Amino acid sequence: MAEGEGLCPDFWNFDGMSHPLDPLVSDPNVTDRPLVSDPNVTDRPLVSDPNVTGRPQGSDGVASVPSDGVTRRLEPASAAQAEDSSAAMASVLAERAAAVRPAASRAAEESVAAERRAGEEATKARALAARAAGGDGSLVEVTAVSKRFLGTLALNDVSLKLREGEMFGLVGPNGAGKTTLLRILATLTPPDSGEVRICGFGLDQVKRIRGVIGFMPDVLGVYDDMLVREYLEFFARASGVPAATRSFAVADTMQAVGIEHMADQPVDGLSRGMKQRLCLGRSILHKPRLLLLDEPASGLDPLARLELREILRALQRGGCTIVISSHVLEDLADMCDRIGVVSRGRLICVEDTHDLIAEKGARRLRVRAIGHDQKLFDHLCGLPQVEGVRWDNEHILFQLGGEGEAGIAQLLGDLIRQGFQVVSFYEESPSLESAYLNVTQAGQGWEVAKS
Repeated sequence: MAEGEGLCPDFWNFDGMSHPLDPLVSDPNVTDRPLVSDPNVTDRPLVSDPNVTGRPQGSDGVASVPSDGVTRRLEPASAAQAEDSSAAMASVLAERAAAVRPAASRAAEESVAAERRAGEEATKARALAARAAGGDGSLVEVTAVSKRFLGTLALNDVSLKLREGEMFGLVGPNGAGKTTLLRILATLTPPDSGEVRICGFGLDQVKRIRGVIGFMPDVLGVYDDMLVREYLEFFARASGVPAATRSFAVADTMQAVGIEHMADQPVDGLSRGMKQRLCLGRSILHKPRLLLLDEPASGLDPLARLELREILRALQRGGCTIVISSHVLEDLADMCDRIGVVSRGRLICVEDTHDLIAEKGARRLRVRAIGHDQKLFDHLCGLPQVEGVRWDNEHILFQLGGEGEAGIAQLLGDLIRQGFQVVSFYEESPSLESAYLNVTQAGQGWEVAKS
């Protein structure tokens, strides 16, 4: 290796060891004389000796460069000159550092950027090829997975395939098993039975799997005494990001999640939404092929949720496969290619989002009447063509079988003839919420609040 090669530009290799570059002597090849700050020099006064005079100096108090190329700092005659001289020397050293450091540093940064962009393009190309082929194209294969915690069966014979480059939504009530499934995919919880393969690796190849996945849990874990940049640098090291690419990876990630302007802010001063972005950034530092998100929109305001959706769409366009668990069904309907419904530990439905809404979410009616609310509710429950009657604040929601628009008109006429003072009666557009409630066969009389 050539002298100084591979070392930080602020260090030089004189005698087989690395030494900090003396700011007073910038030429590392000078070996025939001691440094000007060496107190053992006796054949000439130290440069800090105020009695030394008659040396050529520039107007800024810095000695002119002699023929041997060595720049020496000469003590100015006054405190004012000393201050000006220090600033001038700092400027000179900065210029020299920019000139020397360089080629290698700039080339390294360009190489890092090119490497990460190439990885993104490769991931995106694989996703596009898988979609174009129309074949299996599975990135994740879950086969007959079960998990029990003491007496509770959290997952019961769950099988699932995830395609490369898709965004997959998991919905289900609390305790249905969504988080358990995500933790199994993240190699944090071993299944009791069944098989899982991620990017061709089995769960026994933990290190290989963790190199291609990112996981954002539902409970945020942050170190409040760190700055944003320090936090991401810590997790970049933990994720195995090479030292040569680490700084670029951190800067690139902060830009991707929109927190680059907060790089030097303490983590404990961030809002809930900014902490969510930080934890998302932590999960994508190493450019994973599979991203697992457990309730990423929890506690976010509408604007923050919108911004999160845009970030996830950008990641998906880059070829990343995303699995997202959320109770905010409106967001999932807007983002996800497919939806999986989990209930009591079983994956009871997996369909394309638009198909699920069209087939399971149609024909939900909303009615409100003055007085006799409970009597109207009981009356609707007794009609054979009416299903899924439930309260939503002051309205009653239900699904209607029957004969299209004619059936709706007939039902409204019957309610008026029965003496109900109907003040509001209309059909809602199909939604993922209604599809989910239909699929899970929510019990009649449950109160459902719209998000």
